[in-house]
Amino acid sequence: MAPDPLAILDVAALERQTGGDAGLRSEIVRMFLEDCPQRLDAMGGAIAVGDAAALTSAAHTLKGSAAYLKAATVRERAAELEGCAREGKLADAPVAFNRLREAVDELLPELQKLSR
Repeated sequence: MAPDPLAILDVAALERQTGGDAGLRSEIVRMFLEDCPQRLDAMGGAIAVGDAAALTSAAHTLKGSAAYLKAATVRERAAELEGCAREGKLADAPVAFNRLREAVDELLPELQKLSR
């Protein structure tokens, strides 16, 4: 059976990515857990002041981190938000940001399980 393309976290793909190295996997997870709140804060601030460039940058960074982590839903939601910013559709950004936060809220417990 093929993996869900918008799975919250593809642990098997992450294992392949890290070559089964539990230490490397833990380091990747730790880095994401430390960086993600900062990126979300940056996005919220950028939306509040209408800074499309800052929003694009923060969303793009989180998108890349989520892709590396194999967190497809977060990657997709970050891409949506990045698209709003790139296209100058800042009026759509709050809804896209909320969708991203919801996906992150689903992802974090899964990451906590991996970091134990």
